[in-house]
Amino acid sequence: MRRVYLLMATIGILVCLAVAAIFVRMDYFGRLLADKVLANAAMPTEQEMPPTSGQIPFSSADIQIIGGRGEGLSCSLPNLLADLAFPQEEGREAIGLQMRQACATHDYCYRHGAATYGYTQADCDFLLQEHAFRLCYFIERREPGSDMEAKQSKCIRDARLVTLGVRAGGSDSFRPLNPSVDALSQGLEHKAGLDGKASTYFEFDPYPVRSLSYAVYRIADAPDPTGTLQGLKGLYKFSMRPSGIFVSVATIGKGAEVGPLSLYVKLPGDPSYIVNAPVVVASIHDGRKEDWFVWWQRRGLSETGGRILAIAPRRATKEDWNCLYLAGMTEEMLGERDACSRRNAIAIVEVGKADRPDDGGFSQVVAAHGAQPASDTLHLMALQTNSCHRSGANAPCFRDILIGTALRRKHQPQEPLRVTDQLAKEAANHRQDESNVYRNYVAAPLVFQSANDRDPLLTWARRDKDYQSKALVRRIGIARKTSRLSNDTGRSRGSVWLTDIQENDEPLFALGRAGERQSLIAIRKSDDTGVGRVEIRQWRLPGLRDDDTGEAPLVKSNTDACRPNLEGTWLARPPIVVSIGSDEAVVLLSRVVSAKDADGGYGLGLATLKIGTDGRCSESLFAGPTIPAVELIAKVTADDSGKALQPQQREILKQRLKQKRLELIRQTPILVDDLNGDDKLDVVFPGAGNTPSARIVARISKDGIFLPEQVMAESTTQK
Repeated sequence: MRRVYLLMATIGILVCLAVAAIFVRMDYFGRLLADKVLANAAMPTEQEMPPTSGQIPFSSADIQIIGGRGEGLSCSLPNLLADLAFPQEEGREAIGLQMRQACATHDYCYRHGAATYGYTQADCDFLLQEHAFRLCYFIERREPGSDMEAKQSKCIRDARLVTLGVRAGGSDSFRPLNPSVDALSQGLEHKAGLDGKASTYFEFDPYPVRSLSYAVYRIADAPDPTGTLQGLKGLYKFSMRPSGIFVSVATIGKGAEVGPLSLYVKLPGDPSYIVNAPVVVASIHDGRKEDWFVWWQRRGLSETGGRILAIAPRRATKEDWNCLYLAGMTEEMLGERDACSRRNAIAIVEVGKADRPDDGGFSQVVAAHGAQPASDTLHLMALQTNSCHRSGANAPCFRDILIGTALRRKHQPQEPLRVTDQLAKEAANHRQDESNVYRNYVAAPLVFQSANDRDPLLTWARRDKDYQSKALVRRIGIARKTSRLSNDTGRSRGSVWLTDIQENDEPLFALGRAGERQSLIAIRKSDDTGVGRVEIRQWRLPGLRDDDTGEAPLVKSNTDACRPNLEGTWLARPPIVVSIGSDEAVVLLSRVVSAKDADGGYGLGLATLKIGTDGRCSESLFAGPTIPAVELIAKVTADDSGKALQPQQREILKQRLKQKRLELIRQTPILVDDLNGDDKLDVVFPGAGNTPSARIVARISKDGIFLPEQVMAESTTQK
């Protein structure tokens, strides 16, 4: 018997030693396992950057949507695990810095992918792997001896190990549309809110090619070809499929609260381009501001070739919408009579240079928010993912894109502008190189507009060696040299170091970007449970400079100006920041709360926070109404009554309808804008379920106060 004990003890010691050895040499054994399990993972066949994930505004107004649930964007690797699994070799940066862009997309996907695009955990994990593989081309392409094609480079093996790690240990972090019964039984409904462990809607993926069906929402001018609606805005739903788009619209008249969401037009897809959603861009036509839907349609993720497709929904007729489909046809296909050639409410434009007209060199575009849009012009900006330097230098470039909607030209070339600052220095007889250019694309750039400048300012943050606590904000304007656009170039307006900026502070949003007091702001949870107080951290940007010489100033965070008594549960659904004037903002917050069974078991609570010119805010929120689920979603199915069912079956149906309403609320965003020009903000729920209708659920003054005179159901009136 004693020998048996000794044998068992010996086996136990050997097992412990083996586990300890694997733990200590996790980098070696982990890579062996990852190389085996993911040996056949598809490698990208092209050298293009992965798309940048982040907010996609739903309106042409200065509105920002803050996703990520206040939990930051990072690779979430504890220091000990990072040191063991990814030991940092001399001359190489930490894995958390190299893979930040892929990890940011993965964080968005885990928290919002299920509700927005129907993504599963596997979709998110393999999206991480694909983006990490793409980054490896830019991390290692200049290193001698790296065997990318044989899939044996260190970066590729690191990417496999990262993917294996999230596949094995990411299940607790992934937010499904419905949390498991086990999660709810732990009391998470009460501690972290009803959406604490559930996915919520946030549009973050510019090219959701993995999704077979999803919906996005926009606010723009209501369809009004005859000019009778007097400037009303409409709510548009774009039901996206790989094969095309269903466009539905709801117009809520003045004094009304509800507008039916009806199918307006079908847009078949063009097989030459990715089917994606538009952005909304403001322009001026006949002295009147108007909205345009603008698509940047890439031919594929393997190249940056594509076209601009645009339509003015207020003036557009059904024939104009049909012409968007005909846009991809050649003259031979259209025949002698082209019915679309003289349409003035649409634009189909290639923006590349003369030698490559359909290649813009960029992945995605952002609207250029200025004080006043130009007449019959769409103003966009883009940070190029491909260099524009003929010398072969790799310093980044950007595009200031001006599309003339009144011009009947298919090709409107947009000259690339070189970025010149302390990271991309310009010197005689030297190529303008920049190290590790791939680190510029973790977040989409923000567009600022100074009152004293003619041109907008492209602004973005880049993290480097001290990436966990510092970020360099690059502010690039335009130097107009002559009347020839080809001679223009970019110029730095003064880089800035942000200190004490943690990865938990991202994503950032801008305050006063069209004013004199410009700031970058983070809104985040004070802990990862969602129970603690929300923190708001601000970095006031110094004034613009004429160049980037000398040391970049250090800007410390200000945590005292705005200290609201705000629970982390308000961040599960993305806050919406609406700029008021040039230097203030109203933050609209929403969360799902419990309600009476008669109200559907759940409700949507609203609140606002006003941030003033000096960055200060009140300690308490402005409390808004709580809208019952049965008012947001009147009918889940064609027949919710269950009159023909037995009492027990009717109770089961009741619980299913309650759960389905909760799912639909999670899958549907709220939107806010001035819909009828009365200088008030209308909060809109787009509708869901059977026969949906868009509904104004609250109205807010420019001071952030919910208006008590709004005509609402008795259960949702302001107390």
